Amino acid sequence: MKVGIVFEGTYPYVTGGVSSWGNTLIKSMKDVEFCIIHIGDVPKIRKPKYNFPDNVIDYFEYFLFAKYDFSSKSIITKQFGNKLREILKYPFDEKVMSENLYKLFQQYSNYDFTSLLKSETYWEVMLDFYKTYIPYENFTNYFWTLQSMLLPFLNSMTVDFPKCDIYHTITTGYAGISAIMNGIKNNTPVILTEHGIYHRERQLEVLKAGWIKDEYRLAWIKLFNTISSLVYKGSKKITTLFSKNQLFEKELCEDESKMYVIPNGIDFDKFSKLEYRKEKDPYIVGLVGRVVEIKDIKTAIKAAKMVKEKIKNFKLLIIGPTDEEPEYYKECLDMIKIFRLEDTIKFTGKVNVLDYYPKINVLLLSSVSEGQPLVILEAFAAGIPVVTTDVGACSEMIYGSDEDIIGEAGIVVKPKDFVGLAKGLIELYQNDEFRISASKLARIRVKKRYRLEQMIKNYKDLYLSVVK
Repeated sequence: MKVGIVFEGTYPYVTGGVSSWGNTLIKSMKDVEFCIIHIGDVPKIRKPKYNFPDNVIDYFEYFLFAKYDFSSKSIITKQFGNKLREILKYPFDEKVMSENLYKLFQQYSNYDFTSLLKSETYWEVMLDFYKTYIPYENFTNYFWTLQSMLLPFLNSMTVDFPKCDIYHTITTGYAGISAIMNGIKNNTPVILTEHGIYHRERQLEVLKAGWIKDEYRLAWIKLFNTISSLVYKGSKKITTLFSKNQLFEKELCEDESKMYVIPNGIDFDKFSKLEYRKEKDPYIVGLVGRVVEIKDIKTAIKAAKMVKEKIKNFKLLIIGPTDEEPEYYKECLDMIKIFRLEDTIKFTGKVNVLDYYPKINVLLLSSVSEGQPLVILEAFAAGIPVVTTDVGACSEMIYGSDEDIIGEAGIVVKPKDFVGLAKGLIELYQNDEFRISASKLARIRVKKRYRLEQMIKNYKDLYLSVVK
């Protein structure tokens, strides 16, 4: 069995999160062959952060904004353009449009979709939209905005993947539409796994982006929603990490029969061998993660300042690579200097976390967005309580669910709430009984529900279910 696993902007060039999950999944399925398919933005030389496991037999990469020679493919016909025009109509209901687009793509799959931008139909539709919805906008800006919106999707729809028995896409969006179109062309089943919910994440980005004019925000959101709905429609199976995510998926997917929850898993035996540090002088807190904006290290630094005012022997270790967003790292260093925390906060850089978990009393997670963080599971297996922001599955992981055991293995606060994070860290320092009970409960929770062998079995069964 050969699985084409599709990553968008992550594995093998970015560490942590999805990349760590993907690398573990691949190397744990030694009897399955994998083709790694990576989607980048523009062609550039990069150094992989991972060595491919032995069962990776192929690698394929394409770029959203590259210019490709698709001359061997048929160009878009006027008949296709007319059918597309009938689908893209007010009130632009995403689920209705995606349903009709999927039917259209089943008829027209092996085409050069980028040729649409040179077609008479595209020009007519573009002018019609302009006159109807934003006639006051500068036309040149309107023209190039549409080009930048559509080209990466049209490239993604046109590019040919290596043939596989299954395409497993780790997001909707560009990766998802590529997987669906190649699934149609090659009569190959598609599995979708969502860590975060792509259309929700893009919506937040669009609403906050300073470079997007207000006139285009709704169009961007509708586009991402429609693509996500189309990927849901074309996928044989849809998995996510926790049940709350499914509520967002159901906004654009009505077929609940194809939806499953497969939690992350870790090597429990490896991490549970580590001894939990009960000694709290000094009181050492660890934040394990990349020093990037989405991890909101600045909020952790603010919390550290408050903790230091109450606990003089407090130390914070920020454990992870610092080279991904150099400017953000510098801003963090400047903030530490302003707060005079140079002797309190230490950046370790990229290290082996197994060497550091035994050194910390509590794990801190200050992220503004997560799926189901592996670092929490690793810390839990090592018996380390966690103070975290309420993002992704963090609340369910800390407090438990019907699938494992109810009880508090740490403290959860709202994102950006540095006061709450500080209070949580102080509470775990002062309340020895709570800290020790949370430590014991954390190990039990991971052992019961989040073991690597359970996760691998679930995905292996999923693969077999769509190729039989």
